[in-house]
Amino acid sequence: MNLKIMSLGLAACATVASAGTFFSEIEDNNTLALANDIGTFSAPGGSVAIDGTLSEGDVDWFAFSLTDSASLSFFAAFSAGDGDGIMQLVTGAGDVIAFDDDSGVGLMPAIQVADLAAGDYYIGFSGFGDVDSTSVDSDELADGSDHSEDFGYKLSIGFSIVPAPGSFALLGLGGAVMTRRRR
Repeated sequence: MNLKIMSLGLAACATVASAGTFFSEIEDNNTLALANDIGTFSAPGGSVAIDGTLSEGDVDWFAFSLTDSASLSFFAAFSAGDGDGIMQLVTGAGDVIAFDDDSGVGLMPAIQVADLAAGDYYIGFSGFGDVDSTSVDSDELADGSDHSEDFGYKLSIGFSIVPAPGSFALLGLGGAVMTRRRR
């Protein structure tokens, strides 16, 4: 079986299995220590839609945990104003994994990461000018100090979690039992 087709099937299962969670940003979440916790995610995955507001000098941090390795997609859409946002994905220790400025539609950020290990992570959302693309390889985190953006936004996060190999065997065995029972 083609690995690409299997991955697409797992992503489809993750979408069907989880209706998703809606979350409204709660201030003050301007630092990693004050980040809004959006949950712990396990196989097959899930999704979160965040409704937030960014004001001048503001940065919004969101924390989450993964119980297994995962592929993630993050993208932002602006609901009010003419915003220009940036996003960072960082480890629990604050090391930058990914940064984006304008990979989404218009001036919206979007990040896709494959094979992210189980652990604790943060997503930082801020305004253009706060940090730049040189931050990808540094521990420089968005702190809000260098932007004057003021807009509402929607942040969409999708998790496709691939179970450990032993879990795959159990899923296959469960499918075989279900098939046998139907006959």
